[in-house]
Amino acid sequence: MQSVEIPSGRLAYEVAGSEGDPVALVHGGWDDHRTWDRVVPGLSTALRVLLYDRRGHGASRGPTRLRPVRDDASDLARLLEVTDAYPAHLVGHAYGGVVALRVAVDRPELVRSVAFHEVPFVGLLEAGRTTGSLSEELGQVREIAPTRPEEAARRYLELFGSPSERWASLDLPSRQGFLRQAGVWAEEMGDPEATRPERDELLGVAVPVLATSGAASPEFARQVHDRLVAELPNARAVRLSEGGHRIHRTDPDLWVGVLGAFLLERDVPTT
Repeated sequence: MQSVEIPSGRLAYEVAGSEGDPVALVHGGWDDHRTWDRVVPGLSTALRVLLYDRRGHGASRGPTRLRPVRDDASDLARLLEVTDAYPAHLVGHAYGGVVALRVAVDRPELVRSVAFHEVPFVGLLEAGRTTGSLSEELGQVREIAPTRPEEAARRYLELFGSPSERWASLDLPSRQGFLRQAGVWAEEMGDPEATRPERDELLGVAVPVLATSGAASPEFARQVHDRLVAELPNARAVRLSEGGHRIHRTDPDLWVGVLGAFLLERDVPTT
């Protein structure tokens, strides 16, 4: 992998494809750039795909993030500039979608569109028993993640995953990834911006937005996305016919079909 400098560290990245608009894939927590292995072939035939390890993940290195969402957004903006990959379509999974939206707010000149799958903005749900229980559970998982990573991963998957996305169903590399990244995930989810966006800022996201959720995902995931789409101009929600939270791994062809159509509709020269 190649790398670019960030404050006190480096971001590792690679590029697939050479034609069409640049597309930056932003992985979520518990992951690194390899999570996109089943997605890249379908996108790189017509688009220039930039994939990278966020700070603290995979081969990327950097200091502890005091404000993870904003620091990750700043890192991504620098990567886009150094690689001359802008204005770019930003595609994020879970927390990666939060980072993509942050870049669209802070550096709109770098962004052509944003697409994300099931961001963890549970703070958008109305206060109530379900929301309170969900936030409390997330907090408990975050607390144990640094010291009891397997338990945290199991509980996280029970909370966010579909029935087929449980710990027992994961292959060994996926399990190892969860264990390796548990502490970094806890750091990220400790940022209030990871779960509760500023609604006034969402109104300033002027680029087209695609929000997807899986048919097998928990109902709250659809509710979050419906609320989020209602707050975003030029946004649409798509409930996919199959798949769950980790759809880019379990049902990549289905997701790439919807995502690719959205991106290619916008694959036109900028002026």
